[in-house]
Amino acid sequence: MTTMEHAEVKYWYHLPLTAGEVAAGEMERRRKAFSEAFAAARAPRTMALFQQGREEGGVDLFLTPECGEHAAELLAECGCVPCERPSMIGLYLLVGHNEITYYMP
Repeated sequence: MTTMEHAEVKYWYHLPLTAGEVAAGEMERRRKAFSEAFAAARAPRTMALFQQGREEGGVDLFLTPECGEHAAELLAECGCVPCERPSMIGLYLLVGHNEITYYMP
C-alpha cells in the first residue's frame, strides 16, 4: 500500500439554502447555532463555517472537516452532507479564525 492509501480522507460538509430560506432568516439561525458549537468546542483553529452565494439568491454553507469531530450533532440536525473541499473563489468566512485559510485541509 502507498502512503496515499493510508491517508485519512477528510470531507468537508455542505448545506445548501434556497433564496427563500435565506430570506426567512435560516442562514442567520445556522450561523448562530454554529457559533454556539464553535464556542462550546473552545474555538478549534481549523473549525469554521463558510458561505458561498449562488446566482439565484441561495447560499451554500460549507463546514470544515473538523466540524465532524466537534459538531457532529449539529451537522446531523442541519442535514449537512459530506463533500469535497469547495473552491476558494467566492468563499467567505462566517465563523472561525481569520487565519483558517493557512490551515485549510
